[in-house]
Amino acid sequence: MKQAAQNPGGAGLALKAAEKGMEELRQARFLERLRAKDASLFKADPSHQKIIRNSLGWLRLPESMAMALGPVRSFAAEARQEGFKRAVVLGMGGSSLSCEVFRRCFAAGPGCPELRVLDATHPDSVRSIEAELDLKTTLFIVSSKSGSTIEPNCMLEYFFSKAAKARGSKAPTPFVAITDPGTSLEKLARERRFRKVFLNQPDIGGRYSVLSNFGLVPAALMGIDAGRLLERARRAADDPDQGLRLGAALGVLARQGRDKVTLSLSDGLAAFGLWIEQLVAESTGKEGRGILPVCEPLEGSCADDRVFVRLSLEGEDRPETRKKLSALEKAGHPVIRLTLADAYDLGAQFYRWEIATAAAGFLLGVDPFDQPDVQSAKDQTRALLSGLQKGALPKDSGDLRAGNIPACCDAGLASLLGSRKGTQLPLGDVLSAHFGRLKAGDYAAILAFMEESPEARRLLESLRERLRAATPAPVTLGFGPRYLHSTGQLYKGGAPTGVFLVLSQAPAAALPIPGEKFGFDVLCQAQARGDFEAMRRAGRRVLRLDLDAPVLDGLRSLVNAAGACRAGG
Repeated sequence: MKQAAQNPGGAGLALKAAEKGMEELRQARFLERLRAKDASLFKADPSHQKIIRNSLGWLRLPESMAMALGPVRSFAAEARQEGFKRAVVLGMGGSSLSCEVFRRCFAAGPGCPELRVLDATHPDSVRSIEAELDLKTTLFIVSSKSGSTIEPNCMLEYFFSKAAKARGSKAPTPFVAITDPGTSLEKLARERRFRKVFLNQPDIGGRYSVLSNFGLVPAALMGIDAGRLLERARRAADDPDQGLRLGAALGVLARQGRDKVTLSLSDGLAAFGLWIEQLVAESTGKEGRGILPVCEPLEGSCADDRVFVRLSLEGEDRPETRKKLSALEKAGHPVIRLTLADAYDLGAQFYRWEIATAAAGFLLGVDPFDQPDVQSAKDQTRALLSGLQKGALPKDSGDLRAGNIPACCDAGLASLLGSRKGTQLPLGDVLSAHFGRLKAGDYAAILAFMEESPEARRLLESLRERLRAATPAPVTLGFGPRYLHSTGQLYKGGAPTGVFLVLSQAPAAALPIPGEKFGFDVLCQAQARGDFEAMRRAGRRVLRLDLDAPVLDGLRSLVNAAGACRAGG
């Protein structure tokens, strides 16, 4: 990886911030204490220090995993010999996002299974991936650090039942587990005679686990040379200066108010943004502060709360992109450029971004290894699921109707609209009132609990473009429940600068989950409602729209209404 020299002007802000941050890191003996697993580097209280000490195993993964690759390589070879055509990761957050990077940044090797990832609970998402599979030649990887995460456990039960019917009860089970020692998933996997159980080092947090079994087992299955990845990571570990400088710049700039990091990625690295989003947002977004990663085009005006990071593969930088970045520099915005020689340089990037995130967390005064506000959405979802009425959620008619769409909102928006229960208002007026609350330093987030189909993605991107045209504030886009295990921590625990639009879908066709009183349709609805309620209770500015089927029609109505939206910022 090469880190380009900074030009005078706006980009000089990044250089100055890096130098200031590096001096603070040197004075604190940051690297020395981090490598020694000195938990007092981040927090003084015992509860935090216990979490920190049990989260630093990632520091030595380039060496420790290189010596433990034998079983990983052997299993990958067995999968090829047995003729598996697909390998599907059933996981969330750190257990899935690294796999999404691998499958989209690398091609599957000759004779290797094609890697797929399921980290969604919408029934159409489950059905779509099932329709792609020949269950007789598909390997399932159930990936969960805690072993108790609801989404992969439900996916496991669904596909275990399907695979048993397709293969016959006497056939070897096509399931693999990756988890920590002693979890309920380990116990279940051994009881059901999974063909392999990979136990991970327990002192590694989920979002720092890409270079452990959670990332490397799926990578090796699709034919990626895990040893080569680890060798690139080892070089970054031996020479951590670039990671430290990146973290120093991001941490100091965030303290100065530039806490929105716009990630510009070349085509071959597009999926890498999902992994960076979780690592940076979940690690720094707490105690009323944090860094928001934003993956969006380099278009339109922007406020002075931005940092721009360009990541590109050698030869993939286009003249028009270089021109836009130079214009941003001249306008006074800090720009950091990172270039990868090839896809295997992701090994170094993973490690450098982890070091950078730890350094930025230190400079912001937060513990980058906990996620205290993730639980609130889980608690709200669990409460909804425990109160089912004949397998269905309680009816929720909403606080008002935006056009013909049932809507729920925070008390501030209800007061602004002068609405009472059942009030019907034009959709455009509701959107304008909601996003009109954006002010300097804020951001908007579109959070969609629906299938991530190509057409839904296109319409949601159009909605984001309409909102971006109306405000200089950044506009992020995420799919639920994925974001709950990623940026959701920052949304609820970071600075109260977000304006959120949660999009859920009216009850989809039921898809039962074996052994549960609810199906994927109910689970997805409960997660959308649960996170809305968690954000409302956290005092966030949030609007939830429950789109009727067909959902694409509802999205088209939203896009049209957003065309005349009057946003703030």
